[in-house]
Amino acid sequence: MILNPQGDMILNGCYRFTKKWLVVEMTLPCTPDEIDWFGFSVPEEGVDEFDRHIPYMEQYLTPDGTDKLCDAWDEPEEQTAPSRVAFFLSREGTGTVLETPYGNVSLAELAPLPRRLEDILEFENE
Repeated sequence: MILNPQGDMILNGCYRFTKKWLVVEMTLPCTPDEIDWFGFSVPEEGVDEFDRHIPYMEQYLTPDGTDKLCDAWDEPEEQTAPSRVAFFLSREGTGTVLETPYGNVSLAELAPLPRRLEDILEFENE
């Protein structure tokens, strides 16, 4: 786990999923309904702010990251902080940093997807 400089977000990992997709797993210092998903994007030179790659199929996990709290596309009924989340990002662009309201995340080095996530994450190819 990597704590960002502000000390409020934990990057649990960035993982290879497929040739076109990666998975980001992080723990955020807020309840699920407080997460500003519109503040997450991958900037690229020459790409308009509204055309940036953004999180896809956000999923809420248990604190230890071994199970989901609800189905994909849903938000957990119980609103507790911190929130452990996993989501997909397209790898089609050239950006190497994910900007978030909680700090920036390097996407340069990817680890293999852990089995615990492989077994629980839902994915629908667009």
